[in-house]
Amino acid sequence: MFALFVIAVAAAEVGIGLAIVILIFRNRQSVDVDEMSLMKW
Repeated sequence: MFALFVIAVAAAEVGIGLAIVILIFRNRQSVDVDEMSLMKW
């Protein structure tokens, strides 16, 4: 049961990460790593 929970959480994290990348790509029209100073803390 715990393994299924871990897999579900990992899938949710992947989904959120993809959504963030897609939003950045739509806003900036590029996925250049050097231009992503937005992601730097």
